[in-house]
Amino acid sequence: MTRKTVISFLTALSLPVMIAPLAAAEPSFKKDLAPYLQANCIGCHGSETQEGEFRIDTLSTNVGYESTPQWAEIMQRITSGEMPPEDAENLPSAQESAQIVEWLAARIEEGEAARMAQRGRVTYNRLTRDEYVNTVRDLIGVHFDATDPGGFQEDPQWRGIQRIGSILTLAPSNVEKYLVAAETILAEAYPAKEAEFIDATRRAVPDSRIRKEHQERLSKLGLLDKVRYEMWAGDLYRDSNFQSLPAPGIYEMSITLSGLKPAGGRAPRLYVYENSLDRVLFEHDIIAPEEEPITVTFRAHLPAGRPNVHIINEIPGLSTNFRSGRHGGRPFVSTKDGRLPWQMKLTDSEGKPLHPFLILDSISWRGPFITEQEQRRREEYWPAKEGDLQLVREGLRNLAQRAFRRPVAEVEIDTYMQIVQAELDAGEQFSDAVKAGMLTILCSKSFLYIAEGDEAQVRHTLNDWEIASRLSYLFWSTMPDDELFRLAEAGKLRDKAELRRQVKRMLADPQADRFCESFPQQWLQLDKVGMFPPDKQLYPDYDLSLEQSMAQETTQFFREVLHKGLTLQEFIDSDWTMVNSRLAQFYDLPDSVGHNFERVSLQPDAHRGGLLSQAAILSLTSDGTRHRPVHRGKYILETFFGKSPPPPPANVDPIPTNPVDSPKSTLRQKLEAHVHDASCASCHRKIDPLGLAFENFDAIGQWRTKENVRGSGEDPAVDPSGQLADGRSFQTPAEFKQLMLQDIDKFNAAFIEKLATYGMRRAMTFEDREDLETIAAASRASDYRLREILEAFVLSDLFQKR
Repeated sequence: MTRKTVISFLTALSLPVMIAPLAAAEPSFKKDLAPYLQANCIGCHGSETQEGEFRIDTLSTNVGYESTPQWAEIMQRITSGEMPPEDAENLPSAQESAQIVEWLAARIEEGEAARMAQRGRVTYNRLTRDEYVNTVRDLIGVHFDATDPGGFQEDPQWRGIQRIGSILTLAPSNVEKYLVAAETILAEAYPAKEAEFIDATRRAVPDSRIRKEHQERLSKLGLLDKVRYEMWAGDLYRDSNFQSLPAPGIYEMSITLSGLKPAGGRAPRLYVYENSLDRVLFEHDIIAPEEEPITVTFRAHLPAGRPNVHIINEIPGLSTNFRSGRHGGRPFVSTKDGRLPWQMKLTDSEGKPLHPFLILDSISWRGPFITEQEQRRREEYWPAKEGDLQLVREGLRNLAQRAFRRPVAEVEIDTYMQIVQAELDAGEQFSDAVKAGMLTILCSKSFLYIAEGDEAQVRHTLNDWEIASRLSYLFWSTMPDDELFRLAEAGKLRDKAELRRQVKRMLADPQADRFCESFPQQWLQLDKVGMFPPDKQLYPDYDLSLEQSMAQETTQFFREVLHKGLTLQEFIDSDWTMVNSRLAQFYDLPDSVGHNFERVSLQPDAHRGGLLSQAAILSLTSDGTRHRPVHRGKYILETFFGKSPPPPPANVDPIPTNPVDSPKSTLRQKLEAHVHDASCASCHRKIDPLGLAFENFDAIGQWRTKENVRGSGEDPAVDPSGQLADGRSFQTPAEFKQLMLQDIDKFNAAFIEKLATYGMRRAMTFEDREDLETIAAASRASDYRLREILEAFVLSDLFQKR
């Protein structure tokens, strides 16, 4: 099968699916908007006069669904104060205009959601990048690296969610990547020659790296095989690439080393990086006495050939860019034996470490590894006897049925067999002909897309096979397993009792960790953590290790709430959190936590608990230099209450930094002076208090009582007090969280809508409101327990709808 034929076949996948328009949503144009327009706009933009050649009375009243660019411009003009003009008679109040802006913004948002949720007879939802990787691994036992250079692009988002089918299109320009991926996968699964298993170990400093005079000296002392490699902060070791890998696959790397941590300081951090692939293979803090080294072992998928692996002590601090920080010609044996006089001292006179440093002893490579399950899958698809076309047909049927996640018609298998036969007729080898048939399956729309619906009839609910896929991609981000396939074939996945059993089984499976990573990352937009790297001068302790720990705290917190049967209330306020040693140090918590994440109890003076006071959330609503209370407020409004404020006027001046020679003032004071327009103030009254409640936290989430700003005089005290739009007031972040707990039903509704959007792979619309309320009611009845919310969603009528 030629590459041109395959590309033509794949290009058809990117053609748009015809969709029917949805009905407009309430409320009423005539009641809510028309009176304002008639009183303030039609006189200049109506049938008799059209200033600026802009006419309003002919626009569609189906706001949000038709004439959207014009309605968006009207909203923007009202927001900016351009319309109605200042010299007009009987100007509306700022409150009246603000209500109109909110009404227009809500309708436009509803229209956007409806477009995101549109569905034809068949809906095609492309697999995300992660789902493709997981599905290939479970289908054929190959660990394809989709993020490596030249791999798949990042998936587009809609309000943080990366699984929305209507935007996960497949552009013709990306078709080639799927073809190359399929060829790579099949080449690894069915190599022309079986790879030899390697098991190689080498000392970190082999004899060949030691000068002859030192070899002789150390040999006489019996220390030649005791030479080690010392690594201070930022130091790099390049000599682990001594072994060529015979084939692409899973390899095991072991590193024997010690890690010395200075009193009150940071632990050294082992960071293993594949430079050619731009991929981190492993990272971990290491604490092990010099005389008692440990061995860390991890596995990674690597291509054939010699890897380009760097081992780094990845912590901020000293580096090799000055003379005393360089390695000398004298081999390092121990801290007691010492280093050259001109070299940096690693320990004090008592042998205690002055800096966090690593000492490498040896490196090992083993592999490639393949599990029995992976090998069995590959054998299910490959003919056991060369030249037997009936076995080829059976193998292609097995592959297609699992890949397509549904029964496969014989006419479909006929198509793939015709490709195999055409390759054989062209003189290709039998193995290559079989791979051509398999290649077409892996490039098929039925594999790359999760299809729901029926071309032959209008169907609004899922069949059992589609339910199996919705379940597996919800909780596991991969294809259904054998049990789900059996239940689908038996027609049992509409039974509520069976669905309840499957939810329990699937959440208990280790693969459910993918849900605990993927959903909170998309719901809370954790991919934005670190998007604005903090200023190194302002925040010298911030580094990649801390940034990763921040994001992991939030996903680990979500996992704990789910698996310990806790409630949504914990997301707002809790007396515990999940930290490792790096984060405990950052939060100034007791230094009794290990390198792995642990649940720790919080005292009130820790000022933590819940999601909103976690460093990840606080930092992603900052700009790397200073915190942004408006952004924090908008984030809370959207994420925890499901409400999007209207867009701000165009060309709004940013809040200026404080001049050096002026009196110091807090960002809150500048914001209050900045928001002077009445129409702006009406929105800011709803947004700003939510963000100002967390003024005690700086741009990276550290607690403070004073704001460190430029200017003359003392740093001003932080003021986290505020008043909500409904009149309730608070003085501290803790009091604000209590007010949020009083609004738990609003959070409950917003959370369920986001969960449904993630699980259904489409936006929720006005038509889904009753189903969502049913799930919300079930949540209230179970005291908002997260596990019961997931079960209620799966058992709901909504889950079985397209």
